[in-house]
Amino acid sequence: MKILVDENVPQKIARRLRESGHQVEYATRSIEDKQILEIASKQNALLITSDKDFERLVLHERRPTFGIVLLRISARIPIEHRAQIVVNMLNKYQEKLRENLTILTEKTIIIRRPL
Repeated sequence: MKILVDENVPQKIARRLRESGHQVEYATRSIEDKQILEIASKQNALLITSDKDFERLVLHERRPTFGIVLLRISARIPIEHRAQIVVNMLNKYQEKLRENLTILTEKTIIIRRPL
């Protein structure tokens, strides 16, 4: 799967996604949230972020998306475990993530379709 990882997500998670066979790009700090969302949508890439502003852009401003995963996994969990949670979620729910906003915690997965 093609994935765009936002700059606020640890690079170790991006590396683990690459190791799992995903095509991953890492967004830089110089790009605004609206631009990141537009780039991901045009590239048919799933956006993985920890930035709650993307939830607002998709749900309230109704901006188009190929799919967003909003990470809400506790920073107290070791990075290797957080990365594995993300990989496991992608393996299990990959097809359901398209065009949806997915909120991922260490205990739950909420998949919402923007109106």
